Amino acid sequence: MNLKIELPDFEVTATLELYSERAPRVCQAIYDSLAVPLETRTQHACFDGHEIYCFLPEMAEPPPIENRTMRPRPGEVMFFHAAKNDFAVLDSDRLAPGQGPMFELALIYGEVDLRHLWEEGLHGSLVGRVTTNFAAFAEAAGRTLNEGATPLRISREIAEAPSLRMSDEGQDSEHRA
Repeated sequence: MNLKIELPDFEVTATLELYSERAPRVCQAIYDSLAVPLETRTQHACFDGHEIYCFLPEMAEPPPIENRTMRPRPGEVMFFHAAKNDFAVLDSDRLAPGQGPMFELALIYGEVDLRHLWEEGLHGSLVGRVTTNFAAFAEAAGRTLNEGATPLRISREIAEAPSLRMSDEGQDSEHRA
């Protein structure tokens, strides 16, 4: 299962390969949540390091943590889920009437350290890796640190079906004797 990630303002498109064997339930939940392409904005993380993130549509059944890590590498992608009112990190959160559930996809483009906010750190599911156009993706992601939120589009990557070549006789070349 692959996803297509686009940062249209920077004219960057990359492929995200989901680790469906290492985190099968989480990857399937992410894939299912993108039945309709997600058009959103991404922002740069403020505590984690070199990471941009976005929120996915709410999932009816949140998946468990799989392929757990706090130390993703550049190019890797993490998934985090928090139930309603799980994150009361800031004073405004503590005083708010209630934060809804959160489903976050974090795209790592450089060094990241998730050992913050809580003594036990922030654990998430390592769900994939950017496999194409990473250098351009990383450069564009880094620009969001200074330039702010930018449009992001995530969709299922549909593999193109192999085309059949037609011969001069009108038969496809794969079926000629």
